[in-house]
Amino acid sequence: MKKKAFVLLWLSAFLLLAGCQNAQVNQPDIPLTEAARQAMADPDAYIPYTADDLYDMIGISPDDYTEAVFFKDKDTLSGREIILVRGKDAQSIPGITKALEQYLSQRKEETRNYLPNAYRLLCDAAVQASGLTVSLIIQ
Repeated sequence: MKKKAFVLLWLSAFLLLAGCQNAQVNQPDIPLTEAARQAMADPDAYIPYTADDLYDMIGISPDDYTEAVFFKDKDTLSGREIILVRGKDAQSIPGITKALEQYLSQRKEETRNYLPNAYRLLCDAAVQASGLTVSLIIQ
């Protein structure tokens, strides 16, 4: 549990720093796939989902982002997911954030009475935006 908290704290700090970069500093952003894998307690336990899945399940259009990753635990009843989206521009961030918040709310409703462990994980999760990156990490 402490390792998960440390990784989530590290990822949050990374996203914050990546969003606050000075435009004059030429530092390449870490690929979102790598950031997601670093946040995973057990990378082999996750299944990657596609851009089509991100659109069909959450409503985030490929037109709104430059990069996105969507992973779910192989045990779909666990509730563990990692979704990271790098928006195309500042105007796309509110829509991406709203879609992820609605998705999180929907997942809470689906699990409230049937999957108490997953529901607890979902209640502890929050959508976070930093710069052009929006994340939902449910661990």
